[in-house]
Amino acid sequence: MKKLRYLLLAAAGLLFIISYNSCKKGPEDPFFSIWSRKHRVVGDWKVTSYQVDYVDSLRQVLKAEVTLGACGEEIDSVVWTTVPQMSFDKDGGFSAKTTINKDTTYDIVNNTAACVDVFIRDSASITTVLNWNFTGTIGDVKNKEQIILFDPETKETTIYDLIELREKEMKLQTETIDPVTNVAHVKQYTLTKI
Repeated sequence: MKKLRYLLLAAAGLLFIISYNSCKKGPEDPFFSIWSRKHRVVGDWKVTSYQVDYVDSLRQVLKAEVTLGACGEEIDSVVWTTVPQMSFDKDGGFSAKTTINKDTTYDIVNNTAACVDVFIRDSASITTVLNWNFTGTIGDVKNKEQIILFDPETKETTIYDLIELREKEMKLQTETIDPVTNVAHVKQYTLTKI
């Protein structure tokens, strides 16, 4: 009788795991999670990787060249570093804060008392407030497989595919079309919970 009870419990557990795995949404989602998809999305996130067309776009070197300045040969460089953060709340509110640092460096090759290296940092921040939700089942897209961001003022929406959704990490991907060049761009984000 005890063997039958253990066998039934094992069969029920196996059936639960198989049926739960069939609800897996993203291609890189964990096999099993005790947290709901909404619980895993809600919170504050730091963007640790951002790629446009598979090229790193968090740090861009705009200029790095040797020039002849007033103190002789110098290496001039301009680097933009983007520091984005996102916040999803449980009631459907979304905010994103992006800080852009522009670092300009004049590295004098032969420093003297009158000719020293110069480093200048300019910063700007942009904050966006929107609404978020999961999309429903549409065609081949499963329920809660995508996140939609909605601007209530302009009525514009952006849809992100949830590639991976874990308790502490999320990967999003979207495709946009540049309105000027009419070229499609793939944007990929890796976020880590703060």
